[in-house]
Amino acid sequence: MLKLLGAVCILLSTSAIGFRKAHSFAERPRQIRRIRGSLSLLQTEIVYGSRRLDRICEHIAARETGSVGSLYARCGEYLKTWDGVSTFECWKRAVEETWPLMSLKEPEREILIDFGKTLGVSNREDQLTHLARVRTNLEVEENQARDEQLRYEKMCRSLGILGGALIVILIY
Repeated sequence: MLKLLGAVCILLSTSAIGFRKAHSFAERPRQIRRIRGSLSLLQTEIVYGSRRLDRICEHIAARETGSVGSLYARCGEYLKTWDGVSTFECWKRAVEETWPLMSLKEPEREILIDFGKTLGVSNREDQLTHLARVRTNLEVEENQARDEQLRYEKMCRSLGILGGALIVILIY
């Protein structure tokens, strides 16, 4: 009975690891898509709105959920509370603090931080150009993330279950 309980625990834990890894492959394209959507909101605010950037970030944070909303909420908070600090520093700090909550990889991080260098430092036309470039770069990353999802999501689930079964067979 104790052996059976141990085997079930091993099988469940390795399966959970496999499913968690598969979830991160599935979550990455969704988060990139949500970031691209939030950048569309930012673009709309830049074109048609006349609010300050901290208020725009708060507005986007209210509309987005999860880690993407948290990114904009923190950026808006830093823009309000940190006097004399550049927009880039506020954006970079927000990206770095919310990064562990995201399923994204290093290329997306570099794209977001690079975008922060141009955020709020030029006129509307330049901002729109930079936004279009960032959205295009994120679209490329989203397509690659979808390809990885198709390739690796099912494999991770299977490896978790089969790895656990192998450990149970080898131990017992």
